[in-house]
Amino acid sequence: MAKVAKKLYFDIPGIGRVNSLPGSTFDPGGEKRDPVMADTGVVGYTEEPVAPSCEFKIANTADINQSILRDLAGVNVSIQDDNGRSWIMNDSWMAEPPQLSGGEISCKMQGIKADLVS
Repeated sequence: MAKVAKKLYFDIPGIGRVNSLPGSTFDPGGEKRDPVMADTGVVGYTEEPVAPSCEFKIANTADINQSILRDLAGVNVSIQDDNGRSWIMNDSWMAEPPQLSGGEISCKMQGIKADLVS
């Protein structure tokens, strides 16, 4: 039986591998497609580009510098699942200031494109 990947690992230049908490997400981006409707039904679709993004929370430990996280821009983030599949999210930035709440720092990053590595 095949193993189902549940974990995501993030390697960020200048920080290294972050210990992300459960619930992380990764969207490789691509095209969002919406139907075009006519009186007779669907006649096609439109496309809108979607930037790749990832969201994760990390524990607020003494070695985490929230200001370094806040200022991240122009970095290539490595994302790997626990089955070994890897992506690189290129020229990425912190999309929102990282928020500290309840001992956790919430991070949301976006990038120019994401490439499957393996």
